[in-house]
Amino acid sequence: MFSSMQKTSDILWQDAQHQTLFAILELIAQPESGIDAVRHLHDYAESHFALEEHYMAALAYPERETHVAAHNQFREEIASLLAQNEDDAGFRALVATFLTEWLRRHVFGVDKALEAFILASERK
Repeated sequence: MFSSMQKTSDILWQDAQHQTLFAILELIAQPESGIDAVRHLHDYAESHFALEEHYMAALAYPERETHVAAHNQFREEIASLLAQNEDDAGFRALVATFLTEWLRRHVFGVDKALEAFILASERK
Protein backbone atom coordinates (compact mmCIF):
# COMPACT_ATOMS: atom_id res chain seq x y z
CA MET A 1 0.00 0.00 0.00
CA PHE A 2 2.74 2.52 0.95
CA SER A 3 6.30 2.32 -0.26
CA SER A 4 8.91 0.62 1.87
CA MET A 5 11.02 3.79 1.66
CA GLN A 6 8.49 5.38 4.00
CA LYS A 7 8.85 2.74 6.71
CA THR A 8 11.83 2.59 9.04
CA SER A 9 12.27 3.06 12.76
CA ASP A 10 11.06 6.60 12.04
CA ILE A 11 8.69 7.70 9.35
CA LEU A 12 11.11 9.42 7.00
CA TRP A 13 8.56 11.33 4.93
CA GLN A 14 6.93 12.75 8.05
CA ASP A 15 10.22 13.83 9.63
CA ALA A 16 11.47 15.40 6.39
CA GLN A 17 8.24 17.29 5.88
CA HIS A 18 8.27 18.56 9.47
CA GLN A 19 11.81 19.86 8.95
CA THR A 20 10.69 21.65 5.80
CA LEU A 21 7.75 23.23 7.63
CA PHE A 22 10.09 24.56 10.33
CA ALA A 23 12.48 25.87 7.65
CA ILE A 24 9.64 27.75 5.94
CA LEU A 25 8.65 29.27 9.29
CA GLU A 26 12.24 30.42 9.79
CA LEU A 27 12.11 32.00 6.33
CA ILE A 28 8.88 33.84 7.19
CA ALA A 29 10.58 35.37 10.24
CA GLN A 30 13.35 36.90 8.09
CA PRO A 31 12.91 40.64 7.48
CA GLU A 32 13.51 40.26 3.74
CA SER A 33 10.81 37.62 3.27
CA GLY A 34 7.39 38.58 2.00
CA ILE A 35 3.84 37.35 1.81
CA ASP A 36 4.97 34.74 -0.75
CA ALA A 37 6.69 32.88 2.10
CA VAL A 38 3.35 32.66 3.91
CA ARG A 39 1.73 31.37 0.71
CA HIS A 40 4.50 28.77 0.46
CA LEU A 41 3.80 27.70 4.05
CA HIS A 42 0.11 27.41 3.22
CA ASP A 43 0.73 25.24 0.17
CA TYR A 44 3.34 23.03 1.80
CA ALA A 45 1.33 22.57 5.02
CA GLU A 46 -1.71 21.59 2.98
CA SER A 47 0.28 18.95 1.12
CA HIS A 48 1.74 17.62 4.38
CA PHE A 49 -1.61 17.54 6.15
CA ALA A 50 -3.23 15.78 3.19
CA LEU A 51 -0.63 13.01 3.33
CA GLU A 52 -1.02 12.54 7.09
CA GLU A 53 -4.80 12.55 6.72
CA HIS A 54 -4.54 9.95 3.96
CA TYR A 55 -2.62 7.65 6.30
CA MET A 56 -5.09 8.27 9.11
CA ALA A 57 -8.04 7.37 6.88
CA ALA A 58 -6.35 4.38 5.27
CA LEU A 59 -5.33 2.92 8.63
CA ALA A 60 -8.53 3.85 10.50
CA TYR A 61 -6.56 5.92 13.02
CA PRO A 62 -8.75 6.20 16.14
CA GLU A 63 -7.64 9.77 16.94
CA ARG A 64 -8.26 10.97 13.40
CA GLU A 65 -10.98 13.53 14.20
CA THR A 66 -8.91 15.25 16.87
CA HIS A 67 -5.81 15.25 14.69
CA VAL A 68 -7.64 16.66 11.67
CA ALA A 69 -9.20 19.33 13.90
CA ALA A 70 -5.67 20.39 14.89
CA HIS A 71 -4.68 20.56 11.21
CA ASN A 72 -7.78 22.66 10.54
CA GLN A 73 -6.76 25.08 13.29
CA PHE A 74 -3.38 25.57 11.60
CA ARG A 75 -5.11 25.97 8.23
CA GLU A 76 -7.34 28.68 9.69
CA GLU A 77 -4.37 30.55 11.14
CA ILE A 78 -2.58 30.57 7.79
CA ALA A 79 -5.75 31.55 5.91
CA SER A 80 -6.21 34.45 8.32
CA LEU A 81 -2.67 35.62 7.63
CA LEU A 82 -3.17 35.43 3.89
CA ALA A 83 -6.48 37.29 4.13
CA GLN A 84 -4.71 40.13 5.94
CA ASN A 85 -2.05 40.14 3.23
CA GLU A 86 0.20 41.68 5.88
CA ASP A 87 3.66 42.35 4.50
CA ASP A 88 5.17 43.83 7.65
CA ALA A 89 8.40 42.12 8.78
CA GLY A 90 7.61 42.52 12.49
CA PHE A 91 4.18 41.02 12.03
CA ARG A 92 5.56 38.07 10.05
CA ALA A 93 8.21 37.44 12.72
CA LEU A 94 5.53 37.38 15.42
CA VAL A 95 3.38 35.04 13.36
CA ALA A 96 6.34 32.77 12.61
CA THR A 97 7.11 32.50 16.32
CA PHE A 98 3.49 31.67 17.14
CA LEU A 99 3.16 29.08 14.37
CA THR A 100 6.56 27.57 15.18
CA GLU A 101 5.47 26.98 18.78
CA TRP A 102 2.14 25.56 17.61
CA LEU A 103 3.88 23.26 15.15
CA ARG A 104 6.46 22.15 17.71
CA ARG A 105 3.71 21.12 20.15
CA HIS A 106 1.82 19.38 17.34
CA VAL A 107 4.83 17.50 15.95
CA PHE A 108 6.08 16.31 19.33
CA GLY A 109 2.58 15.52 20.56
CA VAL A 110 -0.12 14.24 18.24
CA ASP A 111 2.20 13.56 15.30
CA LYS A 112 4.40 11.29 17.44
CA ALA A 113 1.27 9.37 18.45
CA LEU A 114 0.32 9.04 14.77
CA GLU A 115 3.85 7.90 13.91
CA ALA A 116 3.71 5.19 16.59
CA PHE A 117 0.32 4.05 15.31
CA ILE A 118 1.53 3.86 11.69
CA LEU A 119 4.66 1.96 12.68
CA ALA A 120 2.62 -0.52 14.74
CA SER A 121 0.05 -1.03 11.98
CA GLU A 122 0.09 -4.25 10.02
CA ARG A 123 -0.87 -2.28 6.90
CA LYS A 124 2.00 0.24 6.97
